[in-house]
Amino acid sequence: MRLLSTLFAFCSLMVISHNACARSASSLPIVKPVMACGQLVGQTLSGVEAKISLTGAKVVTHDNKTFCQVSAVISPDIGIEVALPQQQWTQRILQVGCGGLCGSINLSLSNANGCVPATQGEFVVAATNMGHSGSMMDASWALDPQKRIDFAYRANHLTAQFTKALTRTYYGQPQKYAYFMGCSDGGREALMEAQRFPDDFNGISAGAPAAYFTVQNSFYHGWNVVANQRADGSAILLKNRLALLHQTVLAHCPTESGVKDGVLANPFACHFSKSWLKTCAANAADKSACFTAEEIGVIEKLYQGAKDASGHQFAVGGLIIGSELRWPLPETAQGSSPSAMMALPALQYVLTAEGKKSDITLAHFGFDQANFQQLTKLAPLYNATDTNLKPYAAAGGKLILWHGLADDSINPTGTLAYYREVAQQLGTHRAAQVIKLFLLPGVGHCGGGEGNDQIDLLTPLMAWVEHQQAPQQLLTGKTKATAAPQALPAAEKTKNAEDAASVQMHGRQRPSSPVAPAAEAMRATRPVYAYPYIAVYNGKGDPLQAKNYHAALGNYPSVLMGEPIRQLIAPNNTPQKAP
Repeated sequence: MRLLSTLFAFCSLMVISHNACARSASSLPIVKPVMACGQLVGQTLSGVEAKISLTGAKVVTHDNKTFCQVSAVISPDIGIEVALPQQQWTQRILQVGCGGLCGSINLSLSNANGCVPATQGEFVVAATNMGHSGSMMDASWALDPQKRIDFAYRANHLTAQFTKALTRTYYGQPQKYAYFMGCSDGGREALMEAQRFPDDFNGISAGAPAAYFTVQNSFYHGWNVVANQRADGSAILLKNRLALLHQTVLAHCPTESGVKDGVLANPFACHFSKSWLKTCAANAADKSACFTAEEIGVIEKLYQGAKDASGHQFAVGGLIIGSELRWPLPETAQGSSPSAMMALPALQYVLTAEGKKSDITLAHFGFDQANFQQLTKLAPLYNATDTNLKPYAAAGGKLILWHGLADDSINPTGTLAYYREVAQQLGTHRAAQVIKLFLLPGVGHCGGGEGNDQIDLLTPLMAWVEHQQAPQQLLTGKTKATAAPQALPAAEKTKNAEDAASVQMHGRQRPSSPVAPAAEAMRATRPVYAYPYIAVYNGKGDPLQAKNYHAALGNYPSVLMGEPIRQLIAPNNTPQKAP
């Protein structure tokens, strides 16, 4: 009875119908293993299109729940871990993506806090290192052409096959539903699965996807560095100037929500103008309330994004308005930029077709059509911008696409453009049955920011897949207490710039666990409605409570993607390739 009341309370919080959530969250019948955990190592698994080496199987405990945790390698170097519940499997698989350039295995569930089956440890949970080992910023693996393929798409597909085969063997029956969740590169991985392998997963959640991979860590992040440098390489606009810029933006951009809370509900409805900024006098000693002409020039370029003198557009956009407090700028004129840490390894290893190019520097990287076309050669491999989801729709798949609207690492403009193109390909009615887009106001890259960044996406995804209840609205929250600072890794203690950039761009990684955290107490909640609607305050009641908001059609102007970036988004531009 206590569990049932908890489920109903949670469902009410998540703003979906009580019955749907109770059915999905109360779980399918439990199925027990048909063999001991250790016996899995000697089993022959069928249905995996590559050589498998099972390297271990042991019983582990997470949050007082026991799992058979299996480790394996799929040829040549795709590392995989799968955690199979011993007592409480309810016939679902969940595969989780990774961030950055991957390189490690983490079974933690993001954006599923409070999802009852996940907090109860009822999922078979799987993850892969994407075919190589190293930090999320390490790119040296890309010297191996096979590892490029494994990272691009092969590792996740084979992990899905392996996890299903392992599940059939361990429980004596297949899963009933398979899910994939990922953010950042994990979001790219999620889209890649829907585009290339539509039968792998019934439901997919793709957050802040690095879908335009070939330009993301080249033109987008590279521009953030070069547009902010003098001829001698020193930085012009520094991190300590961003609070003033953000305050200026808020003074000129209406929040659109009806609440003056410092969060833009729809930044697409506001367009930056340099006339907003007070220019410092040339001899001004106090510049705390103004910007130098040099700084204003940089600000314009960063909002604009990578372009050449002829107006050719090489990225989906610049840094989005409203994200200023998280812009990846150096703290000192000679300091390192997180964007440089993102761009250089990619340009030197991952994005060059010929192998390592250690002589590449951002200062000498041309933001021009020649370089764009050179990088585009690898777009069919890495990018996840195929707008033809008809095969995924035909397979009955459901896709939740989401993005924080104050994301400084991946511009949400590209996600919105992708959604619109998919909807056009599928048609309005069919698209509503397959894909939903949620844009989270004030939320940074995969979380953080001034907006409500706490959200459970797994529960509504399950309700959609298993009960055909498409999510029209979700609830976002802001926790009551700020978590105590975690101890810094040794590399950060020594001010390792690479690790610092990784934390800013990808967030601090949770400890690996196949059990989702319980829902936290929230100091504020607000609904987020499926695009193109936004949440608007009713005008009365506590603005920190979701019940006091209603849906209103948002003002979303056309997403203008100029040439040549427009070339990267099209139907059938991600060809099928054999694993």
